[in-house]
Amino acid sequence: LVTIHVHQKDVTKEMMDGVKRKEIKDANDFEWTKQARFYWRNSGSDQTSDDGACVISITDADFYYQYEYLGAKERLVITPLTDRCYITLAQALNMCFGGAPAGPAGTGKTETVKDLGATLGIFVVV
Repeated sequence: LVTIHVHQKDVTKEMMDGVKRKEIKDANDFEWTKQARFYWRNSGSDQTSDDGACVISITDADFYYQYEYLGAKERLVITPLTDRCYITLAQALNMCFGGAPAGPAGTGKTETVKDLGATLGIFVVV
C-alpha cells in the first residue's frame, strides 16, 4: 500500500508541475491518460452486477475489472520503465495481442506482467 501511495504522490507532483508550466491543459493530455485510471461506469455492466462496472483505463484502452483476487501480495515498485511497460502491454491487450517483455535476467519482466494482471484483476500465468 505504501508503494502505491508513494507512486501516486510522485505522479500528482509531476502533474501539478506540468499544469503550472502549462504542459498539461486538459484531461486528454498524454501525461494524464497514460496513468492507470479507475472509473465506475453506471451505464456498464459486467459478470457481477448489472448496476455498473469498474473500468480501468490506460491511455485509450479500457478494461473491465475482472475481480480475480489472489491475496494481498506485495506490489512492484513503479518506475518510469514500469509505466512504459504497462502502457505497451495495455495497448497490446486492447488489440487482442499478447506481450513478452525482453531483457536481461533479474530485471523484473515477469513481476511487471504479473503486477499489471493484479491491477486489472486478471489471473496471470507466466
